[in-house]
Amino acid sequence: MAETLTYRPDDFDGAKAVRIRVFMEEQGFQNEFDGVDQDPRTLEVAVRDADDNPVGCARVFPSELEPGIVTEEGRWVFGRLAVVPEHRHGGLGSKILAYSEEEARMRGARELHLHAQLTVMPFYGRAGYEPYGPVELDEHVEHRWMRKRLE
Repeated sequence: MAETLTYRPDDFDGAKAVRIRVFMEEQGFQNEFDGVDQDPRTLEVAVRDADDNPVGCARVFPSELEPGIVTEEGRWVFGRLAVVPEHRHGGLGSKILAYSEEEARMRGARELHLHAQLTVMPFYGRAGYEPYGPVELDEHVEHRWMRKRLE
């Protein structure tokens, strides 16, 4: 029987717990939270299991909240996709991405941009994202921008 998972489009507490575990404790990032998390236009997606434990997350927000990206109507930014280790390799990341894309589309997004770790670029490529721009360091990890048209 498949596990019951609940997707919540405005669950910062759940998303925060997953991000601390994956990005800070597992990957060693220090600057995980920023002003984007406090903005009411940011959609903080969390997925919880049947026991109400947070197991995955992501966030999407209008591009004007992201420093260094060209702002344009309908351009949104996706990021902070994370899945706790015991729920990986079962398709949950792809489901969170698809759910987040649809939530952003319903809020007016026509294009999503993301700053992908190089190791997960193939994952995003399979979902239709195309790379652009140079490789950049975000803290100690190489990243590259990617984008996808939603229309």
